[in-house]
Formats: sequence, C-alpha cells, structure tokens
Amino acid sequence: MASVEDIGIDLGSSNVIIAERGKGVVLSEPAVLAVNHDTRNIISIGTEAYQMWGRQPSGVAMVRPLQKGSIQDFDMLSIMLNYFVMRVVGKHLFNRPRALMSVSATSNEIEKRQLILRMLEAGARRTQLIERPLAAALGAGVPINDVTGRMVVDIGGATTDIAVISSGEIMARSILGTAGDTFTDELIRYVRLKHNLLIGWRTAEDLKSAIGTADIQEQNTLSLPAAGRNLVSGLPRQADITSLECAEAAEEPLHALIEGLHSVIERIPAELANDVFDDGILLTGGGARLRSLREVIQREMQIPVFVAEHPQDCIALGCALVLERPSEYARVLGESRRGR
Repeated sequence: MASVEDIGIDLGSSNVIIAERGKGVVLSEPAVLAVNHDTRNIISIGTEAYQMWGRQPSGVAMVRPLQKGSIQDFDMLSIMLNYFVMRVVGKHLFNRPRALMSVSATSNEIEKRQLILRMLEAGARRTQLIERPLAAALGAGVPINDVTGRMVVDIGGATTDIAVISSGEIMARSILGTAGDTFTDELIRYVRLKHNLLIGWRTAEDLKSAIGTADIQEQNTLSLPAAGRNLVSGLPRQADITSLECAEAAEEPLHALIEGLHSVIERIPAELANDVFDDGILLTGGGARLRSLREVIQREMQIPVFVAEHPQDCIALGCALVLERPSEYARVLGESRRGR
C-alpha cells in the first residue's frame, strides 16, 4: 500500500467519512457496530453491521458510539475508528498519517482528549481537531478567510450545526437536535399513527431517501410500498406511503430548523446579516439531500439557499484541504472557536 500522509475525518453520528489529501473521499461507512450483547465481542462494523439493522438476532446489539453529538461509548468508538483508519492507511509500522478530525460544539474537553488518544491508538502520529462548520464550509468551496459573512447549515444525522463564519471565525452558531434522524423518527411515528403500521428504521430511511420531500406543496406525488407489523392484528402488512405523507411527517422538524435559522440571524451584526441576505445560506451534510429542502427554506426565509455539490462529504473534504494548505488555514486549528 502506498504511503498515506494526511487524512481528514468526519466523525459523525450516522457515518464516518475519511478523505485523503489530494485524493478526496476514500472511505464512507455507517458509524455502527453489531456487538454480542453478552460477551461484547464485535460481530461486524460499518456497512456490514448496518445491513443487519432490524434483522439482528436477539443476542446482538446495534451500537452507535456517537449519538446526539456526543460520545456514548468510548471503547466501541476506539474499535470503530481503529478499523476504519486501518482500512485506509494499512498496518505498516512507519505509515502513520497526520489526521484532522471534525468535532462537534457539544464535545467537552475530556471527549476531545479522548478522541485524540483514540486516533493515536488507531495509527495516527498526530491528530488535530476542527469545528464542523469551518470544515464543511471549506469542503464546499467557501473562502472562510474572507471578511464577508457566510452562513453554513450542516445537517447531520443527530444534530444540525448552524453557523455564520467571517474572517475564519464562527461569529454566531446554534446546535439543533433536529437533524436527519429526526425526520426519520417522525416518518416512523406518522406511519404508525395514520396506517397503524410499525415500520423499521431502515425502511423509514429508505422511504426518506427514495421519495421523501420537504415540500408539502409539491405537485408530483410519488409512492412506495412499505412493509411492517400491523399494530391491530400483529401480522405483517404492507401499505403504500406517498411523498406527500413524507412531507407531512417532516413539517414539525422543518419548522424547528427554520426557527433555528431565524435565531442565529437575529444574533449577528447588521452587516453580517446583509452578507447572508446577499450571498445566501449554504446547506451541507447528509440531511441536505432531502428533496425540496432547499426550495422550502428559501421560500420561508426569503433568502437564496444553495446545497453543496457533495453535501455529505464536505466536512471530510474540508479537513483534507486544511492539511493540504496548513499555513493558509492555520487559524482554524487549535482551540475551538465559540460563537457568541
């Protein structure tokens, strides 16, 4: 295996994405492990584990080491990181890369130190941390060192990070508990209430990806059959779920997201607010791929809204870019910036 010098890591609640300097994304896997409930032995990690979700035997637990922006299980996180990093860099003794990893604003100092320690165990010779909005903006091609204010909304699995960036600093931010997982949970709840049908997490995720939309005014209605358990008879049953129903299920989390955007804009100086009005809002993260989300936010906010070209990869790509041009982006490293 060729030497790997620098890697950027987006350590998310839903996915782990690794980008290599100069090569782009080299790994993208679900951040989940299948673990024997009694022995704590690892059965599978990543995509293989995700395929078991909802079908695992009774003695197997599905573990997501990161949930709601914080570390829930340090041991499982270490095993998962080691597995993914080894797949990228190999097991050569002298092939120890530098790493830059995104970190949530909700992470405390103990968690940050633990992340750096776990990366050392996984094979990195040096690990630095960067806040998610800064990495996301860089990965989307935003010149964050400019004095002009830019609003970046990173919609992850467990949290949405809203930030206004200027001169390489986060000027204001808000972390919402409304994110991609919320839309999935609301769809499960909606189908249960309307159809008396309990569908699984993966089924809801597949529905959201295939026909999900944020726009309740959308004209072209799509539908897909979804199988689950009838809550009346207890037997397996199938129902057709429409894109309009997906939009109705998304109304409450979408309202919370838009309220969060208003809240951040209200806290920034008038000149920065004017910049946001002129340059618009940038959406990144896997949740930004929800159909018509951009159009709905733009309609509600009366501000231009854009989705990054590869929204889910932006943070990992931004980390790799900082490692490629360390002198240019030196100010984004080190101590985390905290918005007002």
